[in-house]
Amino acid sequence: MKTPLLLLFLALGNFALAQDEPGFPDMRSWSINNQDTTDRYIFADTALVRVSPDTKQPPIDSLFAGDNIIVTGVTPNSLTIRGIKGPWLKINYTKNGVPKNGYIWQGLVSCAPLRRGNVKFVYGIERRADSIRKDDKYKIRRFLVRLKVVQDGRVLATQSFTTFDDESANYSSGKIMSGMGLTNVQNIVTIEFSGDACGISTYDYYFAFTKNNQLIPFPGKENVADAGAYYHSESFTFPNEKNGQPDTVVWNMENAEDTQKTDRKGDPIYKITEKKNTVYTWDGVNEKISSPVKK
Repeated sequence: MKTPLLLLFLALGNFALAQDEPGFPDMRSWSINNQDTTDRYIFADTALVRVSPDTKQPPIDSLFAGDNIIVTGVTPNSLTIRGIKGPWLKINYTKNGVPKNGYIWQGLVSCAPLRRGNVKFVYGIERRADSIRKDDKYKIRRFLVRLKVVQDGRVLATQSFTTFDDESANYSSGKIMSGMGLTNVQNIVTIEFSGDACGISTYDYYFAFTKNNQLIPFPGKENVADAGAYYHSESFTFPNEKNGQPDTVVWNMENAEDTQKTDRKGDPIYKITEKKNTVYTWDGVNEKISSPVKK
């Protein structure tokens, strides 16, 4: 009896895993699932709320970039806009002091909600941005991501960038830091796309939000490691950090290979094979970051 019972257990386990798999791969960076209640912002400049998860009925409300919503469910109903296929979400929200509910397409909703005080940093995937490689006509799948800075319902600044539509887009998060010692910078904003697995790159995109409410793209970084084999590490040193210099940002890169040896704690010992540094200069008056000077 052990073998049939084991097979039944494995089959049930595989069925449960299949049920948890995302049905909308374009939407995996949002990390929204049907089991959680999730706080998000409206990402689109204007988003229409529907009485049902489709466009058959007239909209019942309009919401705007930065408005707060609570996602309470994910429907099987889908819609494709700008090359992105996603589900309709069931949401709760408040309009003119009145609690309401309805449905909205997921592409109009932000990824991870970020804020500092009453300033919201709203980002999401806006559309596909695929390209064709010239030498072999290979299709490189990418997303166009847009970041908006919103305060009291007003969009202060916006910037966009592309990220790869591969395993590195399985998860997304962000962080709002201080100005990190840079002149006339209110905040450094980082948006991360990651696969959270060995051998999958993590990409971090950086922006400076200045005291003049400008959003300035900064250099980004990539990190990847394969346990017991190698790692590629990139980091930044800002002015207010150890060894930091006034109005400079230093990009640090290190490559290393596993030596197949371990230390006393049993951790692998790596041999560094390459190190590089690049210095960027920040002009706080003109709000520009210079071309790099390699060291």
